[in-house]
Amino acid sequence: MAGANKPDGKSNMQRVAFTRRDADRIGRVVRTVEAGDKKGNALTFGHRQPSQGVVGDIFRTARFTGSWHVNSTATVEFTNSTFTPQTATAINLFCGIADGDVGVAKDIDNTWYLIAWEMETATAVFVTATATTSVLQSVTVAATQSTSDCSINVVTTQNSHEITVISATQTATYLRLP
Repeated sequence: MAGANKPDGKSNMQRVAFTRRDADRIGRVVRTVEAGDKKGNALTFGHRQPSQGVVGDIFRTARFTGSWHVNSTATVEFTNSTFTPQTATAINLFCGIADGDVGVAKDIDNTWYLIAWEMETATAVFVTATATTSVLQSVTVAATQSTSDCSINVVTTQNSHEITVISATQTATYLRLP
């Protein structure tokens, strides 16, 4: 917020911009608080407390092999881990994925969930321009012999066909799930 103190004690006098929608929402909240009971306790924030005896981090990187379908579990092996156990069973609530490195997180009930997975890049070729051209499809040859002067008359007929040829392409790289 404008005018709020920075951790170094200096005032930050930079302007803060809000959309009209944000300003209306903030105004409604302020009016609600101002009209409320002033005898209540102020809103305070304390330090994060471990829940139900959970100690340490709740996010870890891991690796798994095989396929992992949505709404199913897989055993993941923690990478760069000094923790015991070295593996956990995690639930995939997002999408089907294949072997790879993943991120898993544990909730307060000690249930592990897939929260991040590797995506791979792929290159696609897109046609940006085409041209139409005529190509020789077939040649018909007919020959006749004249009995009066012993000459041979040869006639050829060419059959052409129009085709569309790619005359320009572009490539693009995009992310896709494995």
